[in-house]
Amino acid sequence: MKKTIFTMISLCCIISISQAQMQVGQGINSWHHKSPQSINMSLISMYSVPTLTFEAGSRLDAFGNHPTQGNLIASGYFADGVGAGLQISHEQAGLSSTLDAQLAFVYHVLISQKGDKMSFFLGGHFMQNKLQVDNIIVLDAYDPAMTGISDFQPNGNASAGISFLRENKYYIGISSYRLFQNQNSYFNSLWENRNQRTYYLVGAYNLGLSEQFDLEFSGAGVFANSKAYAWEAGADLKFKRTLWAGAGYKSAGALKFNAGITAQSWTFGYMCTYGSWIDAKTYTYKAVNNSIFIRKIFNEGRPMK
Repeated sequence: MKKTIFTMISLCCIISISQAQMQVGQGINSWHHKSPQSINMSLISMYSVPTLTFEAGSRLDAFGNHPTQGNLIASGYFADGVGAGLQISHEQAGLSSTLDAQLAFVYHVLISQKGDKMSFFLGGHFMQNKLQVDNIIVLDAYDPAMTGISDFQPNGNASAGISFLRENKYYIGISSYRLFQNQNSYFNSLWENRNQRTYYLVGAYNLGLSEQFDLEFSGAGVFANSKAYAWEAGADLKFKRTLWAGAGYKSAGALKFNAGITAQSWTFGYMCTYGSWIDAKTYTYKAVNNSIFIRKIFNEGRPMK
């Protein structure tokens, strides 16, 4: 079989011959320290009231078809200790993109009088993977590996996780996504391309420095196999829980800086990441990622049960 030449190396992220990379849609959300629910939906137990969160950004680490991502999370409770969350995320890298709609059911129980909780979630996913087939350049137009490929591949999957938390103090959780390693081959029998099962660890601890200042340490990690894993860690300095500024480091060699403000029930944030989404040492230039964060909390002030 003749070799197929792809114009964008990011396409390799979706085919099984490149297990050293995460598949599209399986990295760590850069806003995990503000929205850990994006990694572990059991952490919607941090809020007893409905919340709506939006994140979006673009990575300038490719000269064409550069990666973009967007995320929308809505959550709330319909009974004491029982809630649900809906997350719709979209990520594109090169010629491939993934739309993931996740519906999760959450249950938490109090495990101490101080407000410590143990929370669980189980979620179902509908995924729509897209490949820009017409933009692939090949040496042989009749290569069997490139015939009969669909532009879209629908799929379904599941996720689950557990966490321990205390509101405004700490949280730690572990979760797994794409529990079923089903095939995502764009209806071509010659492509193996199985979904990778991934495991996430996320946590944070809020250290009260004074009545006005808090320092929150946070971190997250993702593991798919011995060649596909990543982690990042950072800290945010908060002033009266209204203003914050922070920095972090990613295992791929990238630095991130973020700042934001909370005004009544609204939170707005901006983040700049300096470094590539893969090992920045392999490139002669550094990529820049710009992203925004918006959250709205409804019925603020209702006590957590």
